[in-house]
Order: sequence, then structure tokens, then C-alpha cells
Amino acid sequence: MDADVAIVGGGIMGLCAAWRLAARGRDVVVLERFHIGHDRGSSHGATRIFRFAYGDPFWARLAQASLPFWRELETESNSELVTMTGGLDVGPPARIESIASALKSAGAKAEWLDARERERRFEWLRIAQDPAVWSPDTGVIAADRAVESVAVIAGAAGARIEESAGVSAAELEGDAVTLRTPGGAVTARTVIVAAGAWVNRLLQPLGIVLPLRVTREQIAYFWSLPETELIPFIHWGDVHRYGVPQRAGSPGYKVAEHGSGVETDPDATVKTSAGAAARVRNYVVEHLPELDPEAVARETCLYTTTPTEDFIIGRRGSLIVASPCSGHGFKFAPLVGEILAALATGAKPPVDIGRFAIPRT
Repeated sequence: MDADVAIVGGGIMGLCAAWRLAARGRDVVVLERFHIGHDRGSSHGATRIFRFAYGDPFWARLAQASLPFWRELETESNSELVTMTGGLDVGPPARIESIASALKSAGAKAEWLDARERERRFEWLRIAQDPAVWSPDTGVIAADRAVESVAVIAGAAGARIEESAGVSAAELEGDAVTLRTPGGAVTARTVIVAAGAWVNRLLQPLGIVLPLRVTREQIAYFWSLPETELIPFIHWGDVHRYGVPQRAGSPGYKVAEHGSGVETDPDATVKTSAGAAARVRNYVVEHLPELDPEAVARETCLYTTTPTEDFIIGRRGSLIVASPCSGHGFKFAPLVGEILAALATGAKPPVDIGRFAIPRT
């Protein structure tokens, strides 16, 4: 037996699972197709938004449950990973009311702002008529730093992290699973499949097909005036857009669309979209006058999305499926790592994951 637990995928989810398992003294190996911190998948980039602000109390409470695990990761890594700045959700009244209601239900703080008050307090964001919710529990995750930190901590606790170790096939053999890699076979009693956009390629031959759509999303960065204090925002509309301040080594203020990317093969050549770039530039010109509308940097990110944007997390025999993605999963990563470690060791997960069950096919 090569390991108690093998984890396919060394993105933030797989690494957090390795951290929590190694802390339990389990023999764990992470098999990463590329290298830790690569830019081909969904975990790279300097920043992400952390927020309690969801329109469903379930997600608000899940984010609340995730924050202590982030603080634990910060303590172990001696690194600041989540910085609370406060943030805005702006959009149609019904959407904003649902967010305010969910935050209230979860016992979180929130402040309703009509359009006039929002514009008075946040002049840099010009969106006529739409109200907003201001949440103090919104901030910025140092995403690249988090990936690096958790990899170091997991390794120090005994996890083996193998790079350039793509898994070409998985074979069920009694109560174990054998994984085929360029360096040879790896056999484990339990395998966690946290392969992001590649997850169905490994699971489909085993009779598990997840309802996932893979898209390549476009992200741009812009310079802001130095005296302008910008915070994270999400603008809900026909096309959802968001912004993240320049922190943790990011090249500028991040502005992007959520979930508007074209469906793609994750192995396709990475290209930026001229059409998406033009739309974001026009958005900056219209709504973010404190930013220089000429992007200083661009990147792409894969979204692996379920029809409901729920996660898929569950165990089937020796396999644990981990698809906690849909473009909003990063903030939950340390909590997901604890959930996956619990599933791998037969313990009760720290939160109810019933709605994340693997669909029957």
C-alpha cells in the first residue's frame, strides 16, 4: 500500500485536504499534474474575495464556518491570508434584499444603502439607482500565498506532494484504488479526486459522471488613483461583475465578469478573449472612473460549474469526489479540506453536506 490516502489534484482544495489529513497523522500523497501554483486551473491568481454575503443563509453560514479554519491556517503559516476590508453587493432590490435577509438570518452584520447613500460613501463606484448591502465581513484572500502556505504546512506535517504526476487512470481493486501516473502506479485505500476541470475524465470510466460545465473566465487588472481607497464589490445584473483591491502582489485592481466565459477543454491552449476584454474595459469606463481603463495585466481562470452552483462532495466506496468549485469555492477551501479529511477517516464532517451529494447516474 503506497498511501492511506491519495489526493488527485494539488490545487487549493486538494492541498487543504492534505493539510488536515497529515495533521491527523495519516500517510497522504498529493498527485499534481503540473506544479503547485500553476496557472492552468482554478487556484492561481493573487487574490479572491472572502465574504459572508450570499443570498442563501446556507452559504452565509458555511462562510462563517470557514473563517476559523482560515485563521488556523494563518497561525500555522505565520502569514496574513484573509484581510477584512468590508465590501459591497450592488444590484436589483430583490437580489440585495435576499442578501441582507440571509446575512441577518446567519447573525452577520449588514447595512442597507440606498443608491444615494451608496454613491455618497463610495464615490468611486458609479451605478445609478441600484441599492447595496455593505458587509464588514467581506475582504481579500491572498490566494497565491494561501496555496503556497498550505503546501508548505502539509509537507512539513508529512504529506508527500508529487508534481508532474498526472493521473491517467484509476482502477478499483477490492478495497483499494490504483492510480496510473508517469512515475508508476500509486495504490491507496482511499482516493480523493480534487482534479477541478479534469475531474470527469478520471471519474467517468468508473461510472461517475458529474453535471459540470467548464468555462475559461477572463480577468483584468487596472491601475487606480493612489488616494482612492477601493474595497471589494459584486455588481449583480444581467452579467455579474466584481472587483478586488490591489493586494497580496496583484498587479492592480481586479475587475472581471462572473460566469460569462465560453465552454472549453481544460487542455486547450490558454487564450485571452478580446470580446471579454472590451466588455470589461467599457464597464470600467462607465462605472469605475477612478481606474485607468487600460488594463495593466490579464489572466484566465477555469470555472467548473454545476447547474445550481452548489458543490459536489461525497464518498462512494474508496473514492471521495471533491468538486467544490462553481467559481465561488476558494473562500471555503480550509473548511472543505476538513470535510474531506473527515470523509477519508470515517469521521463526521464539521457541517452538513447533504445538499452536496454525488448525483446518481
